[in-house]
Amino acid sequence: MDKKWMHKKNGDVSFPLGLFWGALGGCVGTYFSSPFFMIKTQLQSQAAKAIAVGYQHKHTGTFQALHEIYAKGGITGLWRGSMAAVPRAALGSGAQIATFGTTKSMLRDYGWVTQPTLNSFCAGGIAGTIMALAITPPDVLTTRLYNQGVDASGKGIYYNGWLDCVVKVVRTEGLLGLYKGFWPNYLRIAPHSTLVLLFFDELMAIRDKYYS
Repeated sequence: MDKKWMHKKNGDVSFPLGLFWGALGGCVGTYFSSPFFMIKTQLQSQAAKAIAVGYQHKHTGTFQALHEIYAKGGITGLWRGSMAAVPRAALGSGAQIATFGTTKSMLRDYGWVTQPTLNSFCAGGIAGTIMALAITPPDVLTTRLYNQGVDASGKGIYYNGWLDCVVKVVRTEGLLGLYKGFWPNYLRIAPHSTLVLLFFDELMAIRDKYYS
């Protein structure tokens, strides 16, 4: 990672800076892409009547879905669920970036894993694990808020915002209800995080070697 943004003045990796920049980037990207993530969730949840589970929207495609959601709820309807999605991204991206940098330094400084490529690989895997733990509860909330139907006024028919969703999930399903789908989520996120961060470091090493 660039020392200007991710390190202290003495050159040590800064966990708070990694947490801040990771969270900020995740928040901005997620907020502006939230309408499309909601539409993706609704389209993927649609199924034939015989096997349908949960609320079923009647979208025929992306642009029709955009039009229908806007017609029912206006601009705010397109960002329904974003207040759960943004913290999800902040927790996930912040935890991933901060953990990656700190873990790399720790593994290297204690002499546990010093070979650069293996160091990045191990740190990426640990970062992915922490990310999965941080991101799953808001992931559950986001999915439910995105996929719920709306009434004539454009309000959700099951949950009145993310806090109401938290209360209802915990009350009816317990705290573990917030971690539904953790293992599939982990098996998706951990390899993804490992490879993305590994290749990032390798590409940065190539840049430093040939273009610095």
